[in-house]
Amino acid sequence: MKKLVMAAAKGYGWHELEPFIISCKKNCPDADLVLFVDDISDFTLQRLNEENLKIFPVPAELKNKLIVDARWEMYKDFLDNHKEYENIFVTDIRDVIFQGDIFKAYDKYKNFLVYATEAESIKNDKGNNNQTWIRHLLGETEYQKIKDKQIICCGTVLGSRAEMDVFFVQMIEILKRSTAWGDEQAAMNYLVHNNLVPIENLIESNVNDGAIFTTGIIDNPKVSDDNVLRGDGNIPAVVHQYTDKPQIIQIVNKNYREENFSYNANFTDFVSTLDQTFCLVQVKNFDAATKIFVQNILFEKDLKPYGDKLLKLGDLILQRYNHDADILFAAVQKTLLKAFKINIDNKQMNKFYNLQIQSEKIVPVVNSEFKNFVKNLLATFVDIFYKNNLPQLAMTCTKRLAEWK
Repeated sequence: MKKLVMAAAKGYGWHELEPFIISCKKNCPDADLVLFVDDISDFTLQRLNEENLKIFPVPAELKNKLIVDARWEMYKDFLDNHKEYENIFVTDIRDVIFQGDIFKAYDKYKNFLVYATEAESIKNDKGNNNQTWIRHLLGETEYQKIKDKQIICCGTVLGSRAEMDVFFVQMIEILKRSTAWGDEQAAMNYLVHNNLVPIENLIESNVNDGAIFTTGIIDNPKVSDDNVLRGDGNIPAVVHQYTDKPQIIQIVNKNYREENFSYNANFTDFVSTLDQTFCLVQVKNFDAATKIFVQNILFEKDLKPYGDKLLKLGDLILQRYNHDADILFAAVQKTLLKAFKINIDNKQMNKFYNLQIQSEKIVPVVNSEFKNFVKNLLATFVDIFYKNNLPQLAMTCTKRLAEWK
């Protein structure tokens, strides 16, 4: 009985993929790992190849779709052409690690599908994301039907072959109407909570019981002896949505990342250089990171396509900060000013604000031009939100401005 793990990665660097890959190979040694990739650097592709994965490019006809929607079609097509697999786990990748063998946790079941729930009901989602997604894809009536149900996370699903095949078909069909991020989560909540998934053993894994632990809404998940613990104190096989949890990140960095990283001069293209800068920052080799960043990235003419990556780099520098990082952080601020002169969305604006606030707490000197840029962003978005009938968001920005130092 062959086992299969499938995931999709678009625009990620080796720094983001490493914990998933290493922990999967360590804790699910009997499973094949298939990865569908798009928009990754030559350096990252080389590192993936070194891990002997089965790597496939996203088909050309799916490149215009959101990767979170396109992946279900890729999963279905792969299964149709590989009949040897019986148990299949499909999963997010950037914020997932394995602490044990997910397949062994459910090896007594046949004809089954496991889905993971989060720590709140749909109506109590503090970020209002799930409410928004369900209303967008399905409308108010459908939202009212399931709003009291627990949030189902579509990022991790395990099942036997026939059952996963049925589920893929259902997801693909409902996502034909998808137009926005979050539609796939709305689709899964709709299907499961309305009992539309015709599967004999439909199994919930929640935050207190089950092999998949979705930590996103939990403020302080328990950790012990280099393991993440779910609510009942046991060790789940899979941990999801950990990337804003410092205590879990510490475990991930210790257990599932190489301790040393050296710059590979064979990969000198811009994105490979940027990806390697992340890896150097991760191991706190700020001297080497600063050197390659200043030489190869700081004076790049068109940085706009890389703005989100540069924001992530700034955040990682603050996570791994010591005084050797000061020059690099100053250089990153300069590249951000170049990359984001126009066309900033609300999500990016929030990242800018959070980066500024964190830097004020950690870095001795923050670029005044960068600080003024963020301040002007807040003022601009106050106007934008009011003009677009979004008073709550406008008030949030106004409050931030009032608290500005």
